[in-house]
Amino acid sequence: MRHRRRTNRLGCKTAHRKAMLGNMVTSLLRYGRIVTTVPRAREVRRVADKMITLAKASNLHARRQAFSVIRDRKVVIRLFDKWGQEFADRNGGYTRIVRMGPRRGDAAMMSIVELVTDSLERPKPQSKPSKKVSTESLIPQAGPVSVNKSEPVKQENDFAEKTGISEETSVAEAVSVKEEFPAEEALEAEAGADDKGPGDQTSEVVVDSGETEEKKGENSSETVKT
Repeated sequence: MRHRRRTNRLGCKTAHRKAMLGNMVTSLLRYGRIVTTVPRAREVRRVADKMITLAKASNLHARRQAFSVIRDRKVVIRLFDKWGQEFADRNGGYTRIVRMGPRRGDAAMMSIVELVTDSLERPKPQSKPSKKVSTESLIPQAGPVSVNKSEPVKQENDFAEKTGISEETSVAEAVSVKEEFPAEEALEAEAGADDKGPGDQTSEVVVDSGETEEKKGENSSETVKT
């Protein structure tokens, strides 16, 4: 029979359990929300509700009782200055447990323990009134814009680039300029002669050998006729 067994041992000894619950309640009052398993969340809720009830009393004896569980001075000050005044008009039910689902690994049911500062229902979005657009505020549409095409750039010939003569100069002036530079024509002719490789010489030799064979054939045919 479970006479006078109101608390869950949580599988640990008394000193371990009290220290663990004190640390969890301290984190809950500091951050407003913690994540733990469902059995531990139920025990944390019992202790946290007692601490908030002490904060609503707001006297020296209540502060000493809170210090016996919460060992952080800043959290105790926050408990009596903030949470005690926020829950002054609320009679119990200061915390909430929301189940998250099984934990990966041991499949333990996880939950969120948080202080009830607002409702879980999401606020409905307020519909904004539609604004009437006046015709005067409309911007007139712009007409077609004419684009000036750029004129093509005139390209000068190679000879004009070399000699510096533009296209406007006459043919006679170009001929006179060529006559003034005879050395360039001679150099071009020599360069063309030098460009011929050994392949060109062999082709000439082959042609000469073909001509000699034709001559020999003609001479042999004349001897046969005689």
